[in-house]
Amino acid sequence: MSAPLYERLKSYAKENRISFAMPGHKNGRGIKRDLLSLDVTELSLTENLHHPDRYVKSAQERLSELYGSEHSYILTGGSTAAVQSMICGAVKTGGTLLAGSDCHMSVINTCALAGINIRFFPKEIDEIFAVTKKIETIAEYLTDDINAVIIASPNYYGICSDIKAIAVECHKKNIPLLVDEAHGAHFVSDGRFPETAVHYADAVCQSAHKTLNALNGAAYLHINGRLIDRARCVSALSMFQSSSPSYPVAASADTARAEISGKNGWGKTYELCRRFKEKAESLGIRTLQNDDMTRLVLNFSDFDTTGFEISEKLCGEKIDVETADLFNVALIVTPSNTKRDLKKLFAALKKIMKDLKPCKQNIIIAPPPVTVETLFPQRAFFADSTETELKNAAGRVSCVCVTPYPPGVPVIHTGEIIRAEQIEYIETLIKSGAEITGLSDGRVTVIK
Repeated sequence: MSAPLYERLKSYAKENRISFAMPGHKNGRGIKRDLLSLDVTELSLTENLHHPDRYVKSAQERLSELYGSEHSYILTGGSTAAVQSMICGAVKTGGTLLAGSDCHMSVINTCALAGINIRFFPKEIDEIFAVTKKIETIAEYLTDDINAVIIASPNYYGICSDIKAIAVECHKKNIPLLVDEAHGAHFVSDGRFPETAVHYADAVCQSAHKTLNALNGAAYLHINGRLIDRARCVSALSMFQSSSPSYPVAASADTARAEISGKNGWGKTYELCRRFKEKAESLGIRTLQNDDMTRLVLNFSDFDTTGFEISEKLCGEKIDVETADLFNVALIVTPSNTKRDLKKLFAALKKIMKDLKPCKQNIIIAPPPVTVETLFPQRAFFADSTETELKNAAGRVSCVCVTPYPPGVPVIHTGEIIRAEQIEYIETLIKSGAEITGLSDGRVTVIK
């Protein structure tokens, strides 16, 4: 019997690699070993995740208590399901959602399915790291036709926006604020981390599996106040998730919550990362001074290389990073990583740096600016379509998101008129080794 995927994963597991990628349990180090035996269905003794009773309800109440929300929910469909649900709970069909320019592709996809219009507000780009900066205000973009706002905070690189101030701006106009805090489930673990958005936003999603000891797909959704329709939001959870949820995933979300409620090791991990950044700087590697100390972002823009090449070299040293781009590699460090892991990472970087040459001209290639026009993703997604070569697509309306993955932030959005600068940027990413979703053999789907 041949089982190619199973065999590849078994082979990977035997390599004993060091993971600085998600999930947070780091290839099983921090996960409960009995989870496989918990793979059951909706029985009277196990309850139904979509219809909480005694045990599920109790687990979700403890989750709510930890994060300080009015209502919290355990999900098995990841933050994607949470994003879908909270958007549907905040905006009706035909309404308009305001989103940060670095929002996840699940935001656009939800708008396409639900018939919601979307408008973006721009975010400044860091001149060295070419990543989006912190947002402190969005007041000028809160026009009368906006029904809800969604912001990713922290972003993929560990930078948080001023959610407290932005929430005040939104609430002055009775506009609900939704926060994609997928990368910040661990913020409540130690006082040195940023304050969780749950304290200020109307709805917040978190991917437990990204940084906590939870299986892939484990996530949390928190809801506060009355500016979003909680009943519709909860109904949407049942629509967007499987009617046969994974109980091992749900159970791991519960145990992950229990772990960070007590002595959890995040303080030690914080200090290990702080010291590692200092050591990396001593090698001549720039490190991003972000809000989440445990999100290591190493910049190589001073050298004749790319983040993709550094990622490949680390891979050859049996070290896996979370993501790479033209100039950076980003690594997720959790308590399931050890001091020894970071020592091996430093040794590998020291070895790599010996062969790097300074670049002759430091040119930072930033993502193209986001469109300022309101988009109607549903019209494009369901329109009669055809495929065309990406290089010939300028001026055509895209029926899909074209997205470097990770991090999953689209360069071209569904319903957007494709621009030459977007094509050029995507081609640069492809040549450098990026994985791009939304393309098929170099072709993109556009409206006929």
